[in-house]
This record gives sequence, structure tokens and C-alpha cells, in this order.
Amino acid sequence: MRYGMVLLIGWIAIALLAAAFFFLTPKTYSSGFTLILPGAGSGASVNLDSLGQATSNTSSPFGSHSLSPTENYKKLLQSYRLRGNVATAVDQPMAEVSPPGIKLANQTKLMYVSVTAASPELAKNLADAWLASFEQELSALRREEQTLRDMAYRETLAGFEQSVREAQSKIIAFQSEYNLISVDQFRELVGQTETLRIELDRAQAELEVAESEVYRLSEILGISEEQAVDILTLLSDNAFQSILVSHSEATATRSELRDMFGPNHPDVLAANKQLSGLSAGMLDRGRLLIGFEAFAKMDRGYYASTNERSELIARLVEAVVNVAGLQKRRDTMRDQLTSTQTRVEALAAPATELDSLMRDHQVAETVFASALARIDTNRTDVFASYPLTQTVEAPALPQAPASPSKKFIALGTIAGMLFYAIGLALLWIRLPVIRALLKTI
Repeated sequence: MRYGMVLLIGWIAIALLAAAFFFLTPKTYSSGFTLILPGAGSGASVNLDSLGQATSNTSSPFGSHSLSPTENYKKLLQSYRLRGNVATAVDQPMAEVSPPGIKLANQTKLMYVSVTAASPELAKNLADAWLASFEQELSALRREEQTLRDMAYRETLAGFEQSVREAQSKIIAFQSEYNLISVDQFRELVGQTETLRIELDRAQAELEVAESEVYRLSEILGISEEQAVDILTLLSDNAFQSILVSHSEATATRSELRDMFGPNHPDVLAANKQLSGLSAGMLDRGRLLIGFEAFAKMDRGYYASTNERSELIARLVEAVVNVAGLQKRRDTMRDQLTSTQTRVEALAAPATELDSLMRDHQVAETVFASALARIDTNRTDVFASYPLTQTVEAPALPQAPASPSKKFIALGTIAGMLFYAIGLALLWIRLPVIRALLKTI
């Protein structure tokens, strides 16, 4: 009976202590949020026409076993600077703002962040402030990284751009020195050389055909090329032909008169005088047209020829003129070919050097364009170093205090009563146990 009263009093005391702890301990409320870090990598590829390809690949932030973004973000959430930002946001001293509790779920990309406060509203405000400050800090870190990268990229690009400008300057100076714009221009010159050689061979063949025609007609007529030209000159001169016709008519008239009246008749003498005047006029006109010596050597039958012979003479003169034109054309082509061959020989070595300069310029331009494209593609991935975070669970207003917990107090009270009862039981049975031990000894 005595032990029963002691047991009851003890239990009442334990219950009173538990009740005092529950009612007297300040209540705290917990709020928080859950973040997830998507772990997919990204890639970008840019094709540069006639230059190449720029590729940018970003591996998954969870691909490395030695680097965990969640651990990095955990340290960031517990950083001194972030605590200061939160304290400023909730208008509290920094000493009263404790680091949040952070739990990382194994084999997942989840982060559980929790904070405690004396009231539900303050707990939610603290959680909101931690989340906002964390996102702002991430954005600031990403901008700072982009700024530093841009500075490094500008220095790198400046070197590449300088290489392009130097290559362009060398090409311009070389082009001005040799008057050679491109390697294609040299190839066109080589092509022109071959074309001129073919045209020259064709012109030579045409000239030989024309010369053979001149030779054939000269053999038929029995005159040279120069004589054919002189004859055609006389045949085409109206004044000379008029005198020639008059001379022929006067000759015929004199012959008739001589046959009728004899050589000493006055009419015959008058005809002789007229014929002499016509002969002198024809000689003067002929000398004026083709020269005295040429006219003196020329047979009268050629410039007084029939229509058929005149046609052959005209063909011969035409063939002579054609030969002269073909010779001029051949000589011109020969000069052009010689000039072009000389220029090709002079530009052979410079063309090779220009091609090398062009390749150097293209390489420099490709490197510059590829670097610029890589920079542009890298700028699009702002989550390479600081992975993207998404809020799975936003801060909420707590409905019940986090501590003291009724469940834990009840369990503690029951455990205390149980241990108290065990202690009393041990006290009650200690004498019989001791006596039993002494008897055994």
C-alpha cells in the first residue's frame, strides 16, 4: 500500500512536470520550402556557311561524383551574406536570424529547407525571405559569372580579330603590289592563255587557206597580188575607164578611116591626133592611180579585160585583203598570247603566295567566327555553373506549432512513468533478492 501511494505521487509529479513544460515552454512554428534541381545537360550547334561549325555542350551538373550542386547550394543557404540579406528583408537583427535547417534526400535532387519562428506569420515570412534571397543570390552569381566570362571572351576575341585584320592587311598590300586580286584571276589568265592558243591555231589555219586561194588565183591570172590591186584600182576608176573607152573607140575609128582614105588623109591625121591625146590622158591617169613604173609594166589586156577576168581579179584582190586581215588578226593574237604568257609566268609564284595568304585569312576568320559563335551559344546557357532550381513546395503558413510537441511530451511522460515504476519495483524486491544472494554465498 505504501509503495502504491509513492507510485501514484510520482506519476502525478511527472504529469505535472510534463504539463508545466508544455504550457510554459515558448511555442515555435516551422515553415519552409522544397527545391528541385533539374539535372539535364544542354547543347548547341551553329553551322557557319563556308567556315565551319561551332558547338557548345554543357554536361549535367550531377555528372561528377566529386561535385554536388545540392551541397553547394546548402553552403550558400548557410552563408553569412545570405543571413544578412534575410535579416534585412524581415527587419530583424542578424543575431536573431538563425541558419535554416537543410535536408538533402538521398538519390534525389530535392532540398528541404525549414526555418522556425515564434509565430506562424513570422515563420512564413522568414521562409519567403530565405527563398527570395536565395534566388536573388543565384541570379547575382550568374550575372557575375557572365560578366567575368564576357571580359575574358573580349580579350580572346580581340586577339582573334587582330589576327584577321593582320591577314587582311597582308592580302591588300600583296594585291596592290602585284595587281592580283585573287587566285581565280590567275586561273582566268591561264584559261585565257589556252583560249588564245586555240584561237591562234585557228587563225593560222584560216590564213593558210586564204593564202592558198591567193596563190591559186594568181596562178590562173598570171599576175602578182600587187598587180591585181593596181588592176582593180584602174578598173574601178570611172575617169580612167571613160578614157579607155574613148581610146578604144578612137582606135577603131582611125582603123576605119585608114582603110577608107589611107594614112595621109586629113581625117586619119585628125584621128591620130585624137588618139595620141587619149593615150597621153590615159597614161597620166594611170600614173596618177598606180604609179608610172607599175602602169608602164602592166599589160593593157588586164585593165581592159572582160567581165570574167575582172571578176577573177576582184576575187584575187578580195582574197589579198582577207589575207592581210587574217595576218593582222594572227599577229594581234600572237602578241596577246605572248603578253598573257609573260604575265602568267610573272604571277605564278605570287599566285601561290596569295593562295597561302588567303588560306591564312580564312583560317583566322574561321577561328574568329567560331569563337564568336561559341560565345553566343554559351551566353544562352546561364545555368552551366549554377544549375536551375525550381520550387516544388512554396512556404506555407504553419497550422500548428512545431515545438513543444504534444506527441513527444506524451511519449516522454509515459516513458518517465514506466521508468519510475520500474525503479520502485526494484526497491520493493531488493531485500528478498539480497537475502537469496546471501544464502547462496
